[in-house]
Amino acid sequence: MHVIGHQNIGVNLTPVLGRPPFQPAGGYAVSMNSTLAHPLRGMGFVPGVVRGKLTRNPATKGVLLADHKTLQGMSASPAGCVLLDAAPFSHTSIGLLSRGIPTVMVAGEEALQLDEGLDVILDGASGWLLPSEADDANLTPSPPPVPCNLRTLDGEPVDIRASVRSAAAARLARDRGVAAIGLVRTEFLLPGEGVVPNRAFYAGAFEALLEAAHPLQITFRLLDLAADKHPTWASALPDTGPLGLHGSRLYRHPVVQAVVEAQLQALGPLSRRFSVGLLVPNVDSVEQFQHWRASINATLSNPGVSVGAMLETAGAALAVDGFLATADLVGFGLNDLMQSLFGADRDLPALRAHLDPYAPALYRFLRLTAELAGPGVNRVQLCGILPQLPGVLPVLLGLGYRTFSVDVAHAPYLARTVATRSAAQDRGLAEAVCAAASSHAVADLLGVWHETKR
Repeated sequence: MHVIGHQNIGVNLTPVLGRPPFQPAGGYAVSMNSTLAHPLRGMGFVPGVVRGKLTRNPATKGVLLADHKTLQGMSASPAGCVLLDAAPFSHTSIGLLSRGIPTVMVAGEEALQLDEGLDVILDGASGWLLPSEADDANLTPSPPPVPCNLRTLDGEPVDIRASVRSAAAARLARDRGVAAIGLVRTEFLLPGEGVVPNRAFYAGAFEALLEAAHPLQITFRLLDLAADKHPTWASALPDTGPLGLHGSRLYRHPVVQAVVEAQLQALGPLSRRFSVGLLVPNVDSVEQFQHWRASINATLSNPGVSVGAMLETAGAALAVDGFLATADLVGFGLNDLMQSLFGADRDLPALRAHLDPYAPALYRFLRLTAELAGPGVNRVQLCGILPQLPGVLPVLLGLGYRTFSVDVAHAPYLARTVATRSAAQDRGLAEAVCAAASSHAVADLLGVWHETKR
């Protein structure tokens, strides 16, 4: 098994750059079924190139064949992963992104030719699984770090920030040249099994993150518990449900309130030494945000800390203009926003087709929110998986969005895409996507793989 550029490869958007999608040459020799018989294309999910044998054992350093259930609770780190019929927007799949494990998603009968022991090359940027004899020239090349002052071809500034959950990831993000740490997932900072995190714990954990990312600004998302983010210390809390009690909706619970207070108390002194911002997760209304902002300001006693609202429902997103009038930053939590928009639990693989990243209605909705934001759209930070999926970033740029917080592995490739696009070109693409009659038509426009496209 050989790993090439682990965490160094990103989304390959060559189809929307005006060049034809990559088509591997045929005629690969197959000996004793030891290698993949034919190239197989899925959806690129986590960038990186891996050579190795397919295995169903997570403990081996091969290319893991896994379904959603296999990933749940998996502590091992395989060299690569082929996800079968998985839910791309689930908390479980996000774990692969945060760990930088190169991954391709494959669905249905396309997975039938995948057997344990086959030698393959996995290209997590392009979505291709190739026979082991494939030429390296067919693989997605590694991009340079994100350049300073990233701009489109016609001079539009774009911020590529990083979403992280550890000091190590923050350090890697800084080294990859990101503009800032756009989101720290603080719920993954844990002192130990069953131990409730307190001020002293967060003071150490937050300082480590700030030092690792220095001199970048770090925006900490306050505690955001959810159905699949339920640490053992929170076992006594009520069932959160897919669309119910998570983020700030839980902040009045005494246990959660004490932990959020500990986070703020820890950040108070640190905010005088480092550049710090805060995001309040899952805010429903401007009035609710104003309440939490007043509480945060009273605890921090530092007016220099930027405080933002994370909008994760369709109703909240449609009030984006009101939030921009009172918040320093507005984040769209696209993973949850999509499940709100489509009414489908993002953690259920059986509903994955209902959370379609190429649905024209999704982009019509995001066009509307961009129009509502007006000139303030530059202060809307898009967070979540959507901008990282193949072909999507140019559409979001065409709709007017300019700030993205993404997983570290994707940042350099997304930056390279930005540098090869013009705003005028992307506006035309976005209009065509919004006018498309179906997801199939959008996938064709972008030259990307689509699960139901045969």
